Amino acid sequence: MSCSTTAWIEKEFVNSNFNDHRLTSRFKNILLAMSKKAQQTIGSTFNSWGDTKACYRFIGNEKVTNEIMLSSHKNETINRILQEKTKILLIQDTTYFDYNARAKTSGLDSVMRQSKSGEAIKGLMLHNTMAITTSGIPLGIIDQRYIDRKEFHEKESRKFRYCNNPIELKESFRWIQVIQDAHGFMPEKRDVVHVADREADIYELYRDVADLNEHFIIRASVNRSINKEKRREAPKEKLFDKLETMKAQGKISIKLQVNNKKKFRTANLSIIYTSVSIPPPPNKTMAKDGKHLPFVTVQAIMAIERNPPKLVKPIKWLIITNLEIGNIEQAIEKVTWYSYRWNIEIFHKILKSGCSVEKVQLRNAERLKKYITLKSIIAWRIFWLTRVLNKFENQSCDLVLSEKEWHILYQKINKKKPSKIPPTVKEVYYWIAKLGGYIGRKSDSPPGIISIWRGWTRLMDAIEDYYDFCG
Repeated sequence: MSCSTTAWIEKEFVNSNFNDHRLTSRFKNILLAMSKKAQQTIGSTFNSWGDTKACYRFIGNEKVTNEIMLSSHKNETINRILQEKTKILLIQDTTYFDYNARAKTSGLDSVMRQSKSGEAIKGLMLHNTMAITTSGIPLGIIDQRYIDRKEFHEKESRKFRYCNNPIELKESFRWIQVIQDAHGFMPEKRDVVHVADREADIYELYRDVADLNEHFIIRASVNRSINKEKRREAPKEKLFDKLETMKAQGKISIKLQVNNKKKFRTANLSIIYTSVSIPPPPNKTMAKDGKHLPFVTVQAIMAIERNPPKLVKPIKWLIITNLEIGNIEQAIEKVTWYSYRWNIEIFHKILKSGCSVEKVQLRNAERLKKYITLKSIIAWRIFWLTRVLNKFENQSCDLVLSEKEWHILYQKINKKKPSKIPPTVKEVYYWIAKLGGYIGRKSDSPPGIISIWRGWTRLMDAIEDYYDFCG
């Protein structure tokens, strides 16, 4: 990936095609402007009213779709996936956008969270899937889809729907659809692992994904019956109960992000693993769910914190996977991979806070979706930058900044002319963080993602000011 933002956009979106060169050019110009002012709304992003109107017209144009805007980025993401030699994690998660204060915005959905008045909050529901390496580098957005809850909630109650409808008519089917679609477009020679949280703990997912010969790591939420001989016999063993009573086969220490006051804490986890058989739930019938109701053999891993710090809720993860686990090292590896799931929550935090998508004033849900898609690309770029700055600290900063960009950053921080030798990635990482408010005392933790995205925005402002003044 090229170092400067302009060169990155040209490379990342070289195959973008709106069947109108003017729209393609406008698309790239909008991305460039938003990259420089990620936290600003449309009105504050552009320097002229003409450019602002052009952005509104672009978002309102029927030829512009979310699929076209993301298509070139998805292709480049797949190229980056193919370049990696290790396994790739495809992490799914759902996020909710609150537009309840936008009373005049049409087409909004219920996000099923209650406001103080007791009414459901209006907004949008977005399901993202991001490709991430096992070293934590985000390679790109591989799938993005908006969920229309009205389609599921309009006629039937939640309880009735979940008990009586097949999985294809449930909102939770999105977890399976993402894997099915990825199976269709992902190159066969690329081995990926699908990672999701407890909402994806669905029997049909385990069944269907195994049929596709795809791999998954899912955190269990249900203390379901296991190891039955017949589907409708009385349960003899429960998933959580069985593993909790087993002796630990190994231990692992991991760092976890916990809250805004203390970014990380170390958790010492005992690891227990075993093979189990998951039967079809008793409420599944051939008339409703079809004849394909097999018993699914999976590996269950429990990571449990036996002695947590005082006043801290202990960690108890139960992970289900169809990856091979023949020893404790392989079990620990799968727990480590699951621990990377919080990366997509960081991406959503950047999208909401770093890119301020809930502050925009658009009066149409479809236009809001296009705006969020634009900002999603910017949010991924910021996320990628923070990880590269953190992971490749001893390399030259040419990896992320052009010569002029690091010259400007150097002078802004050090108040003197830059040296001829480019600084390291680690040096510019701390300099950018300082622009974002990071103090950098000896007792301080390393810079967080908020100070990085704020610093990046200030650096982009400084670069823009330089070119406006010097031409």
